Amino acid sequence: MSTNPYLIVSPLTALHIDRPAVGISNFSTLRDRIGINFTQLRQDRFLDEARETADPVRLMRLFGITSYTAIHYVRTAHPERFTIDPTQA
Repeated sequence: MSTNPYLIVSPLTALHIDRPAVGISNFSTLRDRIGINFTQLRQDRFLDEARETADPVRLMRLFGITSYTAIHYVRTAHPERFTIDPTQA
């Protein structure tokens, strides 16, 4: 329900009948304005969530990523919490 036209929306809000349709042109315009590609945007979203929650299981469920990838992002966001590498333990 945000009035921010640059907010990446969910399937529920994207299909709302009172809102304009969301298409690839919306995302292409956004990409061009902020100067990063979709992969970088996705990685930034992973890292932002890892900073907020520090829970690899939540990242795995939210984004459908592997445990190795989830731990990588949590470790990057919170290096002080990992004195021992959790992937090697």
